[in-house]
Amino acid sequence: MIKNIAITGGTHGNELTGVYLVKKWQNNPELIKRSNFTTITQLMNKKAIKEVRRYVDQDLNRSFSLTDLANDGLDAHEAKLAKELNELLGKKGSENPKVDFIVDLHTTTANMGLSIVVSNQSKITWRAIAYLCKMEPALKVYRWLGDIENAFVDSMAPHGFAIEVGAVPQGVLRADLFLKTEALVYHLLNYVEKENSGVDLDLDDEVEIYDHEVLVDYPRNDAGDIVAMVHQDRQDKDFTLIEKGKPLFLTLDNKTIVYEGESKYTLFVNESAYYEKGFAMTLAKKKRIKV
Repeated sequence: MIKNIAITGGTHGNELTGVYLVKKWQNNPELIKRSNFTTITQLMNKKAIKEVRRYVDQDLNRSFSLTDLANDGLDAHEAKLAKELNELLGKKGSENPKVDFIVDLHTTTANMGLSIVVSNQSKITWRAIAYLCKMEPALKVYRWLGDIENAFVDSMAPHGFAIEVGAVPQGVLRADLFLKTEALVYHLLNYVEKENSGVDLDLDDEVEIYDHEVLVDYPRNDAGDIVAMVHQDRQDKDFTLIEKGKPLFLTLDNKTIVYEGESKYTLFVNESAYYEKGFAMTLAKKKRIKV
């Protein structure tokens, strides 16, 4: 049974949809109140939010590994903040966590529409996703298992995932995607209430997902400078198939670089925040998995 669920926003301070949804619910808590569990709201990186920047020293959404949480020698703002938040919402790996389920609200500059990024393999997490896919047929699910240890915000709880919506410029509120995110969270809260009550949800046995395969960097020169950009035929083509021989990048002198691999789906295409992380997009395989 889920006793507590946390809705977190502002993990990245320039992703305003989550920030202002959390503020809305803090001012109107009746909107997220349900009969058989408690909903907590939390603004995560308040300093970054105030400065409308992604982070101060390092990415907060990569700061929740058990190794880093146990390392008292880390002095970055987000490293210290992660420990504080883990005390408030965790502890991560505890048998008696303060929060059972975390949904972390994000936006992306990529054309991802309404999507979920999930690394958690718990049954309740995947039943929740199956319910959300039933309620919102356009919802896409991206499973990221690329890290040795999940260091995302939602990893503090036994169950959870991130909601990603886009395309939204950094530091901007976009009403249509704000409303879609809000509606999806209400569906999630309704799911938890029904699941706790033992309601027959009539869920599908399988869900369609995009399973992470590889990160693709921009072409670079020996100095590490980008020498090509995402090709115009691939721009905004998130969750679509790219086949061998199709345009992938365009060099600065207008020469096309084609894709040479096996057919896969492109995600987070030309995401602004990922330039510093060294990739232009991710590639995934579409499959159906049992929940």
